[in-house]
Amino acid sequence: MFSFDDFARLGFLEGYWKGEGADGKEFYEQYDRPEPGMFRSRRFASDAFDVHTEGSRITFHDGEVRSTWGTLTWRASSIGKDYATFEPINAPSRFTWRRVDESTLEAEQCWQAEGKEQQHTIRMTRVTRLV
Repeated sequence: MFSFDDFARLGFLEGYWKGEGADGKEFYEQYDRPEPGMFRSRRFASDAFDVHTEGSRITFHDGEVRSTWGTLTWRASSIGKDYATFEPINAPSRFTWRRVDESTLEAEQCWQAEGKEQQHTIRMTRVTRLV
């Protein structure tokens, strides 16, 4: 069970980010908090951040923190000042977000394949936008 203060620690995700997917393609994401019990991510094709292609939500309800992306669902297992780990409910992998520093964020995915633990880390850098 998590408190609302635990949930608020996910604020380190907020902002605009640039990363490179496992396929080598650049992507851009925005994390914001449109309401107190929700963080939202939206993925964009360009650094213009004008048309989002997909996204996810992290929600807080009755002490539980869940992340959903399409039909996939995870539950937070630990949340700290600079990280959050989510275990699969209806998803193929667990993941951890980790703030490296104020301008760097890592997303690490872990899954089983052929009986072995597999892992992939995406590093994202903060994008400063002039509005």
